[in-house]
Amino acid sequence: MSDPFVIVQEDVTASFDQAKTLLVSWRKLSGKRRSPQEENEYQFMTDEIYSTANSINTDLDELQETIDVAREAPEDYGLSLAQISERQIFVDTGRKALEEMRRALAQPVPNAKAKVKTGGGAAGEQRKQSEHHTVEFNHHQVQQQVLMEQQDEHLDAMMDTVRNLHGIAGTMNTELDDQAILLDDMDDLVDRTQSKLTAARNTVNKFLRDQNSSSLRVILILFVVILVLIVLIIFT
Repeated sequence: MSDPFVIVQEDVTASFDQAKTLLVSWRKLSGKRRSPQEENEYQFMTDEIYSTANSINTDLDELQETIDVAREAPEDYGLSLAQISERQIFVDTGRKALEEMRRALAQPVPNAKAKVKTGGGAAGEQRKQSEHHTVEFNHHQVQQQVLMEQQDEHLDAMMDTVRNLHGIAGTMNTELDDQAILLDDMDDLVDRTQSKLTAARNTVNKFLRDQNSSSLRVILILFVVILVLIVLIIFT
């Protein structure tokens, strides 16, 4: 039987992978001047990432509830304290990765456009204003790019940890299944041994009963013979 925790854990890992893919495309659009079509794509991806993040958060809450219940009586669920600890680490790491994702969404690059004054201003003033806006935008874009790269590194590290924990949990679940099979085989062996012992005990009991019956007959015959001899001695 599959472990429900492992099933939800796989869903969480898949959701993180999906969110990371969306986040990469979202950041590409976030760091550039967007056309109306790109703006629509940007908003769509933003909604999708938030929706995926909310789904992950719900799954992590459910996983946390199962951990809290299992921690009360681990033996009832066939879990060791080490396994419960591994599951708690997975949930905690997932929450940190989720927080990194939300911070990234909270700091988008604005869809900035250099505004040039029109009207009675001189051409030199217009160029100066345009250059000022361009430099300001480029500086802001570089800062955001550095921040995004740092967030990517943190998110990648956390995702690697999530995947590793998922692999460890899967291995432990396989080992538990193997141990359950070994226990079933041992139970069968014990049952067969018990049957053989019961048959052997019955055979011994039967033999002893037969021996007791034979001994009693011999004693009765000897008693009768001795009684006959005594009678003969007395009357002869």
